[in-house]
Amino acid sequence: MENEMLVNLVWFLSGALSFKLISYILGLGSAINLFTQVLVGCLMMIKKVDDQMLISIEARCDLMKKEEMPIEQIENTRNMNTQAHELWRTMMIAMIHSCCPSSIQNILKFKDWDSAMELLKK
Repeated sequence: MENEMLVNLVWFLSGALSFKLISYILGLGSAINLFTQVLVGCLMMIKKVDDQMLISIEARCDLMKKEEMPIEQIENTRNMNTQAHELWRTMMIAMIHSCCPSSIQNILKFKDWDSAMELLKK
């Protein structure tokens, strides 16, 4: 009788432990999946803003050409805007990395703008 009760207790505890472990693993998988979807959504939004910024830079340069400004000034403006744009891209990626908890940063599969855009293409 005592052996049977001990066996039942072992089975009960192993079942409870298995349930907790499986629930934890499934919950962790769901959280990682949600995080990945949110991250991809953020990257898509940043990409749209990036596209609009590039269009704005070109429109500004076209307007300067129509106003017959010197080519040197147009090129200087384009270079300054392009440098500011590259800095913005770097800052956006750095912001994503800094806002993520350290436990999740290992999941991030990108380190710079180009690798982040490659992630969106997949």
